[in-house]
Amino acid sequence: MTTHDLSAETQAAILKRLRRIEGQVRGLQKMVEEGRPCDDMLTQMNATKKALESASILALQEFLAVCTADLIKGKKDKPAQIAEILRKFSS
Repeated sequence: MTTHDLSAETQAAILKRLRRIEGQVRGLQKMVEEGRPCDDMLTQMNATKKALESASILALQEFLAVCTADLIKGKKDKPAQIAEILRKFSS
């Protein structure tokens, strides 16, 4: 899936989340440099991880919607496509 497969709305939502994540990572770098308490850093790291998961879910939802439509229309080999989806998102 390439970015041109994403709807404009989904692409904008993912970019918004990624920009927020970028700021969170910069904040984490600053926290480490300043020697902030580990529990503060871990809280911020967890929030960053959740934000990245949220962006991933948006992309996955769109991917599955497109892929499922192609499978239903018979445009793709169902077992191969399902195996590809599982391979990409099972780790």
